[in-house]
Amino acid sequence: MIANTTHRGKATEAIILSILTQLGKSVLIPWGEERYDLAIDDVGRLIRIQCKTGVLRKGCVVFKTCITDARRPQGDGGYAGQIDAFAVFCPELNTAYLVPIDALPSPFWGYLRVEPTLNGQTRCIRWAREFELRLPHLSTPTDEP
Repeated sequence: MIANTTHRGKATEAIILSILTQLGKSVLIPWGEERYDLAIDDVGRLIRIQCKTGVLRKGCVVFKTCITDARRPQGDGGYAGQIDAFAVFCPELNTAYLVPIDALPSPFWGYLRVEPTLNGQTRCIRWAREFELRLPHLSTPTDEP
């Protein structure tokens, strides 16, 4: 069975929209076809966001930073100049990340490390926790009057 990537992408976009609004962000949805899926109004500054679904591979959340299809098997060159950040949701970790495009050196793939490296490397690592979108813990209502 062929995976429905449009459905998966829209589900990821909805999850990220929910998380951003729960964090109190003013989220905008573009009208028409744009290279970005959402935007955040951050005190008058517009942050254009492309939503991506990440997968857990070898201790990293991995996600595409370009569009590939039959017409462009090598990718489209990425989103430089067209977005400001990637919002990545990893279903295996049930966690979302907001990664500025400038933090990613490759126009094809993004990697966020969640587990220590096997060789003990600690420098030049993009730790996922530094980009995590964390919801505040909601207090549970008590039964007391």
